[in-house]
Amino acid sequence: MTQQSVPKGSRVKRALKSIQERLAGLAAGRRGLSGITVASFLETTIIPVPIEIIIAPIMAASRARGFIIATVTLIGSVAGALSLYLLAWTLFDDLAQPLIDVMGWQGKFDSLEAKFEEGGFWVVFAISITPVPMQIAALAAGAASYPVWLFLIAIMLSRALRYYGLWLLVLGFGAGISRIFAGEKPKLNPDTPR
Repeated sequence: MTQQSVPKGSRVKRALKSIQERLAGLAAGRRGLSGITVASFLETTIIPVPIEIIIAPIMAASRARGFIIATVTLIGSVAGALSLYLLAWTLFDDLAQPLIDVMGWQGKFDSLEAKFEEGGFWVVFAISITPVPMQIAALAAGAASYPVWLFLIAIMLSRALRYYGLWLLVLGFGAGISRIFAGEKPKLNPDTPR
């Protein structure tokens, strides 16, 4: 099968799967916790693959370390968001605007920048708690010179809800929840009627 005969959607799926596997390898490597921190930083800044896909199975495999995994994920995510904020605040025209252009985020960026004038904290909070790419929120907050301390509070609270909430879900539901985050159906008990 030639490169041109492969549907574009399947190439994108394969590329995202490859990125997911590399991040998972980094997180599960010899220095797993630092790998998770780096993977979380990358997910927050440049890689659009939700980190939950990677950390949910790790949390399920070691439920006792779930709190620590959530904490290092939070640290990496906040560091990544702060990096993008500072990038947009200091070098918007030189670095952030080209990133927005390449990713095709200009419309979303303009809309968010306008919303920051109305209620920036809740905009950042809402975007950070959902799977929507928060890169846009971080860049818009920095470009709008939104107060950095409010930005950090919103990021820390919303991301803490995501990662510690995931840890609680894993504690309650085990490995089944990690399959859901990976896009698979949970395995049913063979004795359960269908």
